[in-house]
Amino acid sequence: PDTAALCLAGLPGRGGRTLDAVLNTHHHGDHTGGNGIFKAATKTIVAQANVPRLQLAAAERAGTVEKQVFADQTFPDVWRRELGDEVVTAQYFGPAHTSGDVIVHFERANVVHMGDLVFNRLYPVIDRIGGASIRHWITVLEEAAGTYPADATYIFGHGNAKFGVTGARGDLLVFRDYLSGLLAHVEKEIAAGKSRDEIVALENLPGFPDYHQPRPNRLGANLGVAYDELTEKAG
Repeated sequence: PDTAALCLAGLPGRGGRTLDAVLNTHHHGDHTGGNGIFKAATKTIVAQANVPRLQLAAAERAGTVEKQVFADQTFPDVWRRELGDEVVTAQYFGPAHTSGDVIVHFERANVVHMGDLVFNRLYPVIDRIGGASIRHWITVLEEAAGTYPADATYIFGHGNAKFGVTGARGDLLVFRDYLSGLLAHVEKEIAAGKSRDEIVALENLPGFPDYHQPRPNRLGANLGVAYDELTEKAG
């Protein structure tokens, strides 16, 4: 909420005008926690249709339901509006980081906001309880790379200090390669008879030096989610 207030106060040229819309890229608190600040300043808060349910479930687990402000407008697949001299499109490609992630395209500005669909050279959060799918996340990144312009500026939800939170379309495929490498590594370890505990003990994933961080890092959690996804029973 504090950073949302700073953001609102710092919007250039707003002059107290009501915002046309605030978009939540997904349900996590660092992407919805400012809704209470923005609600009084915007005509609508928009999110993919799964987001309010996922946000409520996460808040119930954390005991923070009373702090939640939910989107008042939802959509299943695509939301598109002409707002002033800009055209804004939000699109859901299916489960990935969660089961409610959208990509927001500012068409005339040529800017694509990926939300948390890209962790730029950073071990990601993979929210399995929130509907994440590593396999489909790979597909989503490939579809996005084929959908949005090569010359756009891409904004990422998180990034390491060296690479930051902006980049190019190719960075989507760099992160795709990490997710593919994660699954391939765990699949190989399972085939070699390793237990889940043995697999998650790895400190850094070979072949991805830009992601390497000292512990504590998220790699163990990533390996665990990959193991669970690869070993889950169909149906």
